[in-house]
Amino acid sequence: MRHAAAGLLSSCLLALLLTTPARAGGPAAAVADLSRHDQDVLNAGKMVSRAMRFDDAGGHYVGGVSYQVVDARPEVVLAALSDVANWSEALPRTKSATLLPNATSVDSERGLSRVELVQGSSLVDARYTVVLEREGGDTIRFWLDPSRPHDIKDVWGFFRIRPMPGGRSLITVGAALDLGDGLARMLFEDKIASLMLRAPRHIRAFVEPRALALGGGPPR
Repeated sequence: MRHAAAGLLSSCLLALLLTTPARAGGPAAAVADLSRHDQDVLNAGKMVSRAMRFDDAGGHYVGGVSYQVVDARPEVVLAALSDVANWSEALPRTKSATLLPNATSVDSERGLSRVELVQGSSLVDARYTVVLEREGGDTIRFWLDPSRPHDIKDVWGFFRIRPMPGGRSLITVGAALDLGDGLARMLFEDKIASLMLRAPRHIRAFVEPRALALGGGPPR
């Protein structure tokens, strides 16, 4: 079961029209909930981001949601993100990502997996484990596994990949992070929040060259 913060973040994202399912009408539904200006920015190859800060149950969360159009088909992007061996290249400041054995038979039945992450800079590292769940065929959700050692207080979010016209994809990344109290929050919170919002840009830089090599990009 997801922890309490997941419910609040889900509500916040719903308010930003991020949890609306794709409507009938094909690939155009992927951007139906974005403004015309946002769509123009995305089609120009730029990223659209919306930062968020909120408090819940004694925690202080930073993060938000970002969008990026990628010249690769959705199945290619999802395959790249589903392979955690790619995360050290595809996600910002990720030094390692290790797939762990499932903790229980229930995890196996639900299709859950656990990944131990080490993220940081030359000055500081954070090690923690997230639970992954595929949802609806186009979304990978993640949340902190508090039963394992963790250098952060909490994290929750998702990757969503939806089709766009011309064989392209729209990547949406939403995430909220609570660093916990102390010096780390004072020194690194704003910088980490900014890095989280840039995740779709990193994914695009990782995926597009591989999609081109594999023939998984838009038709030329």
